[in-house]
Amino acid sequence: MRKILLATTALGMSAGLAMADVTVGGDGRMGVVVDNDENMKLSSRVRISFTASAELDGGMTAGGSIRADNAGGGSSGTGGSVFLMGAFGKLSAGDVDPAAKAAVGHVDGVGYTGLGDLHEISYLRGAHSTDAGKENLEDPTLLYTLPKMGSVQVYASVGQQNVEGSTTAQEINAETFALGAHMELPFGDMEMMDKAWIAGALESAPDDGEAHLVVGAGVSASGFTGKIVAGTVDADGGAQNQFAISGGYSAGQIGTTVFYADDTEMGGAEAVGAGLSWALGGGAAIKAGVATEVGQGTDDDIRTADLGVTFSF
Repeated sequence: MRKILLATTALGMSAGLAMADVTVGGDGRMGVVVDNDENMKLSSRVRISFTASAELDGGMTAGGSIRADNAGGGSSGTGGSVFLMGAFGKLSAGDVDPAAKAAVGHVDGVGYTGLGDLHEISYLRGAHSTDAGKENLEDPTLLYTLPKMGSVQVYASVGQQNVEGSTTAQEINAETFALGAHMELPFGDMEMMDKAWIAGALESAPDDGEAHLVVGAGVSASGFTGKIVAGTVDADGGAQNQFAISGGYSAGQIGTTVFYADDTEMGGAEAVGAGLSWALGGGAAIKAGVATEVGQGTDDDIRTADLGVTFSF
């Protein structure tokens, strides 16, 4: 995202702050979406984001970021994030990814709207939580990014606990812990290889009796990009498995992506999707996609499609 500098101000009133930078940026999209009943509707959005940082004494940096539409959650840590960074690494809090997701992530999706994000797997925390009653109850999350050790990046996180559920007046203990690592592979420096990586993470929700092991790998070479992610949750009801894979190829301004994902055992869906993109330059692109959620034991597949333009500023 290209950011526009708003202010560079010396803060003489605070002895510990040497300089503060505030920037603004955003992203937008517009187009049409076709639902499973072949109904077409317009779909658009714009989001404005703000980022601020300041250099502290001792070589540390403090800062934060938030989108305008999440401003109300900024005061409670459920929207936006803040960080403190130095030689010790980076400590972030708020609406941030837990360590497992930061290390492994997701495979690539399709469409200008994401088409329901059916390419995403489930983590113990976040919008695809294995417990729907705890969705959006995890923040603020505390994420520690350790200093990078060669080609290895390690993350550790702890989630919120003892929060009020949105669907119940009872107190829910949603605390989770996670540890993850992401490693760039040395053969990523080969002539035909742009990038290769492997990652793994372990999440634990002790009060729920759940443990989630997730691994992933990816490669980029000569215009081709491939990713694979797999995870298994050890819960009271037995093991729950999930899997996702994506592949893409780009030549000049044109790119294609396909994915397959199955996290039905964790309350999600089995889905397949394909997409096409055309980069317009300057952060803009035309994107089209189609995704099908496979009917489990029925003929009721759910298919959606979209076509639109995305941009950043």
